[in-house]
Amino acid sequence: MKSFWLLISIVLSAVPAALSAEPDTLAVYEAEAILTTSGGVFAPYYMSSNRHGMISSGDNALLSVKAERKMNQASRFSWGGGVQVAGGYSSKVNYSKYDASSKEWTANAMRPAALFLQQLYASVKWRSLFLSAGMCERGSALVDNRLSSGDLVYSGNARPIPECRIGFTDYQPVPFTKGFLKVSGEFAYGKFTDSDWWSRHGDSYNSMTVSGLWYVYRRLYFKSDISKSFSLTIGAQAAGQFGGRTEYMYRGELRDVDPRGVKFADFFKMIVPFEKGKEGFLMGNTLGTWDIKGSWRLKNGMELDGYVQMPWEDGSGMAKLNGFDGLYGVRLSMPGDAPVLSGAVVEYLDLANQSGPMHWAPADSPGTLITTEATGADDYYNNKFYGPYANYGMLIGNPMVMAPIYNLDGYNTIIANRMRGFHVAAEGYASASMRWQARFCYRKAYGNGFEPLIPARHSTSASVAVDWSALKSKQGGLEVGTELAIDRGSLPGNSFGAMVKVSYSGILSLRK
Repeated sequence: MKSFWLLISIVLSAVPAALSAEPDTLAVYEAEAILTTSGGVFAPYYMSSNRHGMISSGDNALLSVKAERKMNQASRFSWGGGVQVAGGYSSKVNYSKYDASSKEWTANAMRPAALFLQQLYASVKWRSLFLSAGMCERGSALVDNRLSSGDLVYSGNARPIPECRIGFTDYQPVPFTKGFLKVSGEFAYGKFTDSDWWSRHGDSYNSMTVSGLWYVYRRLYFKSDISKSFSLTIGAQAAGQFGGRTEYMYRGELRDVDPRGVKFADFFKMIVPFEKGKEGFLMGNTLGTWDIKGSWRLKNGMELDGYVQMPWEDGSGMAKLNGFDGLYGVRLSMPGDAPVLSGAVVEYLDLANQSGPMHWAPADSPGTLITTEATGADDYYNNKFYGPYANYGMLIGNPMVMAPIYNLDGYNTIIANRMRGFHVAAEGYASASMRWQARFCYRKAYGNGFEPLIPARHSTSASVAVDWSALKSKQGGLEVGTELAIDRGSLPGNSFGAMVKVSYSGILSLRK
C-alpha cells in the first residue's frame, strides 16, 4: 500500500511544475445538493445505478463540492486534476449478522459515511500519452455513459478506485496504415480501500470476507477511419483482482484463511496471467469482454451505433463457449443544439448460458476416475478466492446484475448473475434550457453459477427526470433537477422514490 501511494505522490508532485509550462487556463467548481426519499429500504434502481456509488440508501440528504481542471487536448503538454468531497445523511440499512457468542442472528445497521472523499486525482499529458493518479470518476469507452445500462467491465456504477493509469488520450493513427486504422488503449493498477465495508457487511456465518485486494485494468481498441460514413471498433477489455487476504466462515466458525499478500513480481504476472497461484488456478481473478461496435454517420447528421460486448471469466468464455451471453445494443444520436430527441438506446443483456451449468476439471481432483472435463458455471463477477467484482458493495460492471450491497442477509456474493434483462432509454430537450430523460428496464434472474434462485426473481424499473438550467451562462450557473423512479419486483424489492437536486457551477481562474 505504501508503494502505491508513493507512486501517486510522484505524479501529484509534478503538478506545480506544470503550472509554469502551460498558458493561462480555467478550472471549474461545482456545489450540488441532493435530496432523495424512497418507499423502500434502498433507492430505486435508476436513482442509484451508474452514479459512481454516491446513492444506495432509500433516503439521502447529500452535499457535494467539486473543483476540477480538464487537460487541454490541443496542447502538446497539459495537466489536469480534481477534488470532490461529499457527505450528509443517508438512511440506515439493517443487514443480518451472526453472533457466534450467542449463536443468534442480529440486526447489523449500516449506512454510508457521513463525509467521504469521492475524487482526488492529478493527470499529465504529453503529446498523445497521459498519466493519471488518484481517484477519478470514469466510464465506458464503448457505450453511452448517460443512456446505456452500463459497460460490462467498467460502467461507472461503483465508487472510483485509487489507481495509477496510463494510456492514449484518444485514438492514434497506426503506422503504415495511411490513417485507415487507429488505436486506443489504457492500463491501470489500483488498490481497493473497501476492506472494512466487506468485513462489516458479511454475515459472519457462511460468507467469505476479502481484504487488501489490488486491481488491474487493460483496454485495447482498434478503429477504422472515422472520417468515413461507417467505422468499425473492435477490441477487448480485461480487469483483475489479485493479492489480499480471504477469510472463509462456515456455520459461524472461521474455517480457513488464505493470506496471499502481494509481491512486486505479481504486478508483472497480472499483465497477462499465465502462472498458477497458490490456489492451483491462474493467479488472480481476471474477467473481460470482447467488444465490437459499428458506427454510421448519416447525411442529415444522425449517428447510429450498433455494439456488442461478449463477456468471459475464463478460457471457455474467451473461446465463446458461453452461447449468446453478452450485451447487445443500438444507439441513436440526433444533431442540433437542443433537439426534442437527442439520443436513444435499446439494449438486451443475456448472461444465462455461462458456458453450461457445471464445471469439472480433473486436474483439480488428483486421483479422480472421472477424466472428462466439463467447462462451465462461469459465475460472472464472482470468484471463490477473490470475492465479487465490486467496490463498497456496488458492482463495477453492469448494474443490471444485482450487487452484494442489496443482500440483506449479509452474503458477500453476487446471487443473481445468471439473468436476462432489457433496457431502453431516451433523452432530449423540451426547450433550450430544459432537458428530459426517461428509462425503463425489465430483469429476470435465475441465480448464479452454482446456486439457483427458486423461484426466479424479477424486477421492472422506470424513471423520468427533468433538468432545468435556471441561470445558465458561459461561466456556469444554477441548475435544478427532479426525478421520479419506481421498482416493482424482487431485485431487490419494491421501491418508489423522488429526487431533487440543485447545483451551482462556475469558473475559477488559476492565474491573473
